[in-house]
Amino acid sequence: MTESYLKQQKLVTHTWSPDGQFVALSIKNTSNADIYKIGQLEKIGTWQKVSTLKDASQQINVLSWSVDNKILIGSDDRSVVVYRNINNQWSKDLVIITNEKAILSGEWAPNGQKCVVGTACHKAFVLFFEEKNNWWHNQQINCFYSSVTACRFHPSGRVVGLGSTDQTFKLVSCVIQENMNFEDQTYNGLFKDIRTFGEILVTINLNGWINSIDFTQSGNKFAVAAHTGLIKQYSFNEDGSLIVDNEDKNATYIKETKPFNKIIYLNDSTLVGVGYDRKPVLLSSEPTLKFTSIIEKCLAAEGEVQKSGSIAAAKQMFSGKGQKTEDDKFGHQTAITCINKVSDSLISTSDVNGIINFWRI
Repeated sequence: MTESYLKQQKLVTHTWSPDGQFVALSIKNTSNADIYKIGQLEKIGTWQKVSTLKDASQQINVLSWSVDNKILIGSDDRSVVVYRNINNQWSKDLVIITNEKAILSGEWAPNGQKCVVGTACHKAFVLFFEEKNNWWHNQQINCFYSSVTACRFHPSGRVVGLGSTDQTFKLVSCVIQENMNFEDQTYNGLFKDIRTFGEILVTINLNGWINSIDFTQSGNKFAVAAHTGLIKQYSFNEDGSLIVDNEDKNATYIKETKPFNKIIYLNDSTLVGVGYDRKPVLLSSEPTLKFTSIIEKCLAAEGEVQKSGSIAAAKQMFSGKGQKTEDDKFGHQTAITCINKVSDSLISTSDVNGIINFWRI
């Protein structure tokens, strides 16, 4: 029932709870966000819907679950909503934001004390909670000429990477100076001494709209993917400036793959890209980005192969039929639009058709 519902209503994006026991799904045809308790991971039919968040009136483009169990929602209707789970009930916080167009991108800071959203009105907003007023206030980052399509916090939480359809990536400081408690006081890595807001630290011009951004867990390098198929990786010096390298080494068109919609680092040496190949692509990031392999089988497909057994597999081989290769078993039927890290060895992907797949790394 769950699988048929998702395929009928379609999906936009999904996000996992910190403990991995729940998933929130943006439902394309209803403008809702549904929350499911996970049964057997790869058997969607065993999932149980436990809540539906209905405050958006149009498509939800942004879903992000914070480390301290809050959910961020951003919609085509220009609204931003923050939910808290209180006694197993989701309660909506008041968010103060003046925004003229759709919310296109966003996520929580690593410590969950603030969040960022990118909009179609060429602005990004960093939101933080004001205890005295009991609402989420914001500060604007206004340094683009077009829509902000990608947002990602550096592991420090003190700077944020932003990408736009004006074909630029910018690294911008985002420390809320009125209250340093929003920052992780135990962090001791790159950018730990940043104390400003809205300072442009890095600007990179690319020849395409920015689809996705990600930083390594160490925070020492990052990658940017454009809709043209271009993907670039950059490293930082100890002072936070970019290591200037040969442009040919930074600029990469992965000839074995199609353009990526989303990218995510699994660790400092491995990056995963997803998009029009309809299966996850593994890239080595040491020292430069290089194609490694395509993950051919999702967990559901592995189960099908295991059930078939060696005798059945042999019969298929000698009959000339071979193993099953349907895209809905071994991949996606349409381009992948979302990727999330479930654990160190497992990722989840989803497409607009309402298909969610799990892949072992």
